[in-house]
Amino acid sequence: MGEAEASRYTAAASRTRGLLRPRSAPTCAAVSCSTRRSTGERRVSIPADLVVFATGIRPEVGLARDAGLEVARGVLVDDNLRASAPGVWAVGECAEHRGTVYGLWAPVLEQARAAGAAIAGRPAAFLGAVPATTLKVAGIDLFCAGQAAEPDDMAEEVIALDSRRERYRKLVVRDGRLSGATLLGDLADARELRGLIASGGVVPDSLLDAGAAPVTSQPDHLVCSCQVVSSGEIRSAIAEFSLTTVEGVSERTGASTGCGGCRPDVEKLLLTP
Repeated sequence: MGEAEASRYTAAASRTRGLLRPRSAPTCAAVSCSTRRSTGERRVSIPADLVVFATGIRPEVGLARDAGLEVARGVLVDDNLRASAPGVWAVGECAEHRGTVYGLWAPVLEQARAAGAAIAGRPAAFLGAVPATTLKVAGIDLFCAGQAAEPDDMAEEVIALDSRRERYRKLVVRDGRLSGATLLGDLADARELRGLIASGGVVPDSLLDAGAAPVTSQPDHLVCSCQVVSSGEIRSAIAEFSLTTVEGVSERTGASTGCGGCRPDVEKLLLTP
């Protein structure tokens, strides 16, 4: 049991939600789909034979190379985000730091803070970041952090699958420390797991034994992975400050001030009693 089981669950859940409807074809894996495009307040249904999700980034380093900067996959930078030429800094998807190009908003924000401090003459450094993100596709919640997919003969995997409740959970533990986590369907522990990966703290037994435990009526789960804001924090802010708009929630908690992908979830919390 592992990624194959999780993939089968995701495919089944997508079909249940009407995203994928396989055609009868002996040699072709084509699917019949429809997608919706949001334009302001309008949502338009567009018939399609196939919907392809394209993810990932490829840094554009042509300008940097022509300018004489050292480049590999991205523009090479040090811990202060300085490039190889004096007076030049690089942050974001174009920068390569210690062999890694970060395509997520949260580590890019850390880079920007370190670079800004360095430019202002204040000691600061970016020492790398734990890759962690929350994806919401077709109503399926997915959280992934750390080294959850890479094979590791020295690590233990704690895996739980509950297809009836549409949940999958995988924790990768090495020497008692959490090195990776994948959650599908139930993201209640996402924030705590992300913190454990970043801190290198010992994984408590309660998390290892959690398995596919039933979710409470109002689970506290990670909503904004960019700013690490939970649903509980958002609910508390809404109640304490009588908030009625996403902008108000953003001002008080920081949620939805990064990539903006969690805005629909913040809107739902505003509408939930």
